Amino acid sequence: MPLALASPSPLQRRQMSGAAHLPSRATSPPKRLARATPVASTLALTFLLIGAAGVFLYSSVTTSSRAVTSTGRVDEARESGRALFSPTVGSIGGARAIWELPAAPARAVLFVAHGCHCRPENFWPPSPRCPGCVGLPEDIAITERALRRRFAVLALASARECWSMGQEVSAAKRGIQSWTAERGLGDLPVTALGASSGGYFVSRLAAGMKLAAVVLMIAEGSFGPGGVPAGYPPAMFLHMPKDQRRAALVERNSKMLRRNGVEVKEILSQELPLTPTILSDRIPRLNQGLSERIWRVFKEEGFVDERGYMRKDGRATPWKEAVVKRGFWEEVSGWAEHIQEELNLAYGYHEMTSLHTDEIFDWIEEHLN
Repeated sequence: MPLALASPSPLQRRQMSGAAHLPSRATSPPKRLARATPVASTLALTFLLIGAAGVFLYSSVTTSSRAVTSTGRVDEARESGRALFSPTVGSIGGARAIWELPAAPARAVLFVAHGCHCRPENFWPPSPRCPGCVGLPEDIAITERALRRRFAVLALASARECWSMGQEVSAAKRGIQSWTAERGLGDLPVTALGASSGGYFVSRLAAGMKLAAVVLMIAEGSFGPGGVPAGYPPAMFLHMPKDQRRAALVERNSKMLRRNGVEVKEILSQELPLTPTILSDRIPRLNQGLSERIWRVFKEEGFVDERGYMRKDGRATPWKEAVVKRGFWEEVSGWAEHIQEELNLAYGYHEMTSLHTDEIFDWIEEHLN
């Protein structure tokens, strides 16, 4: 008999929720300029031009090094093609939706399901086409890599803070099918990736819809009272072993799926040490100097150990108060959500992650035919 799991309990939903994500915009305080004499203005202009030339030369030399993250890998998604994003915001079956097709003909469809308290706007950066988009760093890295791999990407908003496992699953199935048909993508394989609550949702969606492969991120899945139906797609579990309870559940469900003839792959995402440039490496357009200042706060406050690893989960670390105390919160406030995501990732307990994106898509592409 296949192992039947119930929908996430209220306690599980709280564990899946993480930090609440609310739209935010960076604001910079106006700077007062002193009145200059003509001679002073000329000298100032000269030094400004020299400085600008130096900055240009410096940036030309360091662009490629900025693409190397604190994990030591070249991160193409953060240093190239930022104009790639051109999403469409709309509604599908009454649910808020955002989607984008790749520049070249699509080879497959990727449905992405956000976690509790999150939203589709996390998967695209702000732009004239999506002014309400937030663009959290781990989320947009997944979207960008999917587009470069020629996946059409579709994200839907959950009806409430977390996904439900009943009628909302059926509605998403109809929405995905109608969306692909209207855009001439109906013959393409459909895949799905969900994080936390979205991972539970995707695991249920796969039971009632033909999918080529599913990725359950920081979630052990929810397979309902009927167990695993015949033809269930290959499933990848990407989880963080520091969450020992969830790791045990992933192991149990992996064995259950294999007993039912389902191909399973498991990826472990480990914690990361904080470095002076980890935030500027991983968050597009965040200034390296600001990243270094925040890092110094973490060192001075003892938020990290002697090896640079965080002592507590990012959600339980009072880093915002520490930045306020040092007087530069206004520079940081517009990046708070983005920084929070990276701190959660660094602690390695429960967060969306793009650290294994190439491995994810390599595995998905093996199952497209």
